[in-house]
Amino acid sequence: MKRFLLFLSILSIDVLNGSGAPLSSSLTAAENRTAVVERVGEDIRYLASDELEGRGVQTNGIHLAADRIIADYKRAGLKPGMPGGSYKQPFEVQLENAVVSNDTSVTLNSPSDTTIRLKVSEQFQPLRRGKNGSAVGELVFVGYGITSKEDDFDEYKDLDVAGKILVMIRREPHQARSDGAFQGTITTEHSYIDRKLKLAKEHKAVGVIFVNDPHTVRSSTQDELSDPTGFGTQDSGIAFVHVRQNVIDELLQEHPIAATHDGAEHKLANLREVTDFIDTTLQSVSQPLAGWQAEIATKFDTRSVTTHNLIGVLEGEGELANETIVVGAHYDHLGYGGYGSRAQKRKGEIHNGADDNATGTAAVLEIMRRMTEGPTPHRRIVFICFSGEERGLLGSKHYVGNPIVPLEHTVAMLNYDMIGTLRNNRVEVNGVGTATEFRPIVEAANESSSLDITIVEHPFAGSDHLPFFQQQIPVMFCFTGVTSRYHTPDDDFETINVDGVVAVIDYTEHLLRGIDSLRTAPEFKNVSRRSRRRRIPFLGIAPNLGGDDDDSGMPIRSVRPDSPAATAGLQVGDVIVRIGETDINEYADLIQFLQASQAGQQIRLSVVRGEEQLELQATLGQPK
Repeated sequence: MKRFLLFLSILSIDVLNGSGAPLSSSLTAAENRTAVVERVGEDIRYLASDELEGRGVQTNGIHLAADRIIADYKRAGLKPGMPGGSYKQPFEVQLENAVVSNDTSVTLNSPSDTTIRLKVSEQFQPLRRGKNGSAVGELVFVGYGITSKEDDFDEYKDLDVAGKILVMIRREPHQARSDGAFQGTITTEHSYIDRKLKLAKEHKAVGVIFVNDPHTVRSSTQDELSDPTGFGTQDSGIAFVHVRQNVIDELLQEHPIAATHDGAEHKLANLREVTDFIDTTLQSVSQPLAGWQAEIATKFDTRSVTTHNLIGVLEGEGELANETIVVGAHYDHLGYGGYGSRAQKRKGEIHNGADDNATGTAAVLEIMRRMTEGPTPHRRIVFICFSGEERGLLGSKHYVGNPIVPLEHTVAMLNYDMIGTLRNNRVEVNGVGTATEFRPIVEAANESSSLDITIVEHPFAGSDHLPFFQQQIPVMFCFTGVTSRYHTPDDDFETINVDGVVAVIDYTEHLLRGIDSLRTAPEFKNVSRRSRRRRIPFLGIAPNLGGDDDDSGMPIRSVRPDSPAATAGLQVGDVIVRIGETDINEYADLIQFLQASQAGQQIRLSVVRGEEQLELQATLGQPK
């Protein structure tokens, strides 16, 4: 432990320059800081240039970016990470899935020999989360499709669904009751699509006809069909379509659900009556829809491209050299827009992704230079620039499934994503609670930095550290917040605070060297998002703590799925400027408003989205 204590003592006596960076940093002590800022700025400028076409996985520009990164790996002396001397770890990325309308259909055959052919995109939508193919089977109604021992609720009990097509409701019962089953207003795993499809497949069903629940979607104008890729693109092996509520209501009019409770018989002739009955009785109403049969056919035109994780290795020295620390950032972005863009009307314009994530990529390259030119690390450092992050963390998921060193020898992961908007000197360090040893390292680094650090125990889920965390590897993730430019063509180099990027790099160099100086590997802790109880009504957003005081409003960094915020239509990058008659200029204003509010209260939010100002309605949830 002496080595780590010596490191902490060095941090405590570092002399700061005007930018918050310790003059004793391995490179900044020997170089003029202006040169460092210029070097990092040039990396960001090139990666965010029009020449690189927004670094979309389907563009030539991402290969130009890869060539530049690999040249820097070689210049720094990193070893190739892949067998055969390559720095590139290839994997396939599926691009947009276009529905082939002529080969996609849903047909319902009634007991009276009536055939109902649904219209694609109007009455139903095929979902790419299902298989690309066909299914034929008798219809079985399975309610929400839930099996929960802890709630004594099993909608598959004594029901044979092998070879059948299931009619299934979205979400779960008691979702509006704070004291209800399934943790009341808290969304549990029983609502998750993966869980529902897994159970259906385990029971040997061949298809699922999915329908919105009438508690969340109360009117036909709100009853929207999911985008074909809205639940992901990984093939579940079971046919999967989303239909409008009126399709199922018409079916139930002809074939009501029969239910008995307290000796009374009920005929439930629409979805609202079904869900009200389940909520009242917490009783399964699963049953075959006698005589009804469905035929489902789905076909998607899919194409894929090969993209690459870029992996370089700096070997450690000494008794800990077999342990690995991963330092990573994603270098892909959105190309010319479309998929993932928040500016759908500007499709075809280059989305340069200067903050997201040219800044993080530049940080990896700068940390690489410092680690290769400074003292040899005790542990192996694996530097990875991931691709496919914007398509769902595909590169980092591929790496943890195909690591170049065993994951059991990977002791930590440090991730950079969007560090280009340092304002008010504030930086979030996420994931500090994922290892017992991380907090003293973070606090020691704080002593040598003028940055205003916000410690977040849980790792924010939306970036490439998540697959490592899911493999029980401790992670840390630094982040300076989102702006209204996020995922738009306006995320350009000119908007980046390059000096702030270097200040974050200086700070995280201390984090990395602190982890490397530990005598034993950090001990993983599985931190829950719900580890601390909320005492205020639940809205379901995370703020951008790096918001600029010169701008009015509070930008949103993330929106929790199935939260009141999501139901109201709030999106990442929106800026809340007013709630009711209360102006919102910072996070403290929002907290003060919520503290004076009650669960169940309806609120009116004034929101700026791009150049539009919107008025949205939300109903606050129970504290969590």
